[in-house]
Amino acid sequence: MPRARGLAPLSDDLGAEDRVFAEHLRELRERAGMTSTDLAAALSVDATRLSRYLSGQSLPAPQVLTRLHQLLAGPDAPSVEAAARESRALLYAAARSRGPLQAHAYQVAEFQEKLQEQRAETARVLAALGQELEEERAHRQRAEREIDQLRQAGAADRDERIRTLEAERDAALRRVAELEGAVAQTGALLRLQQDESQQVEAMAQAAHSEVERWEDGDGGGSSRPAPEQDDVLRLSREVGVQSGNVIDLLAQLRDVGRDDEAGQIIQFAALNASPPAVGAFYALLDQHRRRPDADRLVHAIAELCPAIRLRQLAVDVKVPQPRFHFPPVMGPDGVLKDERWKVGFQQEERPFGEVFLPYVGRLASPEVLVQLVRAFRERDETDFAHTVVSAASHRSRAERRILREGGLPVPGRLFR
Repeated sequence: MPRARGLAPLSDDLGAEDRVFAEHLRELRERAGMTSTDLAAALSVDATRLSRYLSGQSLPAPQVLTRLHQLLAGPDAPSVEAAARESRALLYAAARSRGPLQAHAYQVAEFQEKLQEQRAETARVLAALGQELEEERAHRQRAEREIDQLRQAGAADRDERIRTLEAERDAALRRVAELEGAVAQTGALLRLQQDESQQVEAMAQAAHSEVERWEDGDGGGSSRPAPEQDDVLRLSREVGVQSGNVIDLLAQLRDVGRDDEAGQIIQFAALNASPPAVGAFYALLDQHRRRPDADRLVHAIAELCPAIRLRQLAVDVKVPQPRFHFPPVMGPDGVLKDERWKVGFQQEERPFGEVFLPYVGRLASPEVLVQLVRAFRERDETDFAHTVVSAASHRSRAERRILREGGLPVPGRLFR
């Protein structure tokens, strides 16, 4: 294969599969007739990362290859998907030759591709069944109209023709019943595949993000340290008097785009800080108007924590909740005339579970949900159990079935 202009030779250390894919990617870049910088912009990827793709150091997401082939052939070209599928096959082979993390990430991506093909085929079959069903219904209606007309006309051969039409009508009725059952089952299969596709898409994104994080950290030679510093002074001494330190650090990391490191602080708090410190951390984020980070903390708790820790955080931790207050009433001399406005600055406390348990019902694994609800029921904490079960009604059909099998009376969705 010709080597792309302006690129250094591939390293001799590359494995056979990595070399084949890198040469293939360089050929595609040559065909595009663009510089690496322009191609990176067209593909919506970082120029440095594209350079690593072309040198064989890293592997791109499968979607990058699809965008590249669309760029080469135009979005309406019929051969785009076939060519992209061939490129992805080389990509998956290169991934399997690497470490277990890359192999797993692209195994999920390959499964996602096959699932998308299955969805497309199921949708095609459903459309064909629906069209045939409409034709059979029309055939039945046409036969019934002709039977009515013959009965009114009184023709000589009326009875024989009526019997023939009635046989056609009955056959159409039987076929309509068969098709209605097939349409119902195929529609249910398509909905199940759509739910599965959403789950696998989330898995693929998480796996690829983990690969990029590894490459940018241990595997990519990045010099940026992870925000350990004794876990940010043990989350600023368990979110005590020096708690402003961790809040300020979060703000600084977000401002310069170091979101992965800020996310590590959030995850550490969710998983490792003491339960009272987690509640204090959430309250401080809210107090300092770090609402996105407060939401990220809630999501991390819901997605990462085991059932025992979730129950501790839900029941034992209290967070401040402001009371309803009236606006201040000022006199013409600037003196307050109504002291009721001060109620707005009085805080009552509520269980932390009221904040994050709805997210637990939607985001935690089914196994964790079953354990958590069982723990609530054993202690007669039925309000918490009801919150989790109600929120779980928004999960996919397959997950709701698993939860019901685990003993959770998860209601179905009211609206689809």
